[in-house]
Amino acid sequence: MKKLVRDKIPDILSDVAEFEVLSNEDYRSSLRDKVTEEAIEVKQAETRANLVEELGDLEEVIRAILEDASITYEEMDSLRQAKINQKGKFAQKFVMIKPDEES
Repeated sequence: MKKLVRDKIPDILSDVAEFEVLSNEDYRSSLRDKVTEEAIEVKQAETRANLVEELGDLEEVIRAILEDASITYEEMDSLRQAKINQKGKFAQKFVMIKPDEES
């Protein structure tokens, strides 16, 4: 099993695990897998401290994806702000209810 890990993990675990450097294509794919993994861990966090830790991990992966894609954080944030202006935030806690689709 291969798992994308932070840069200092090979130094920390070099005596118990082997590591290799991914190709750019495999790195991009692994980052997208990692963002899903971290999002699941955010969903499963049961304490505030654990939630803070998992959100930090998620943000680190997002920042790595941005860097890999040559997207600045400011560029992403500008688009986030534009979407807020167009569609709003999530502050009012709305949920859309769709009728069951039957065929």
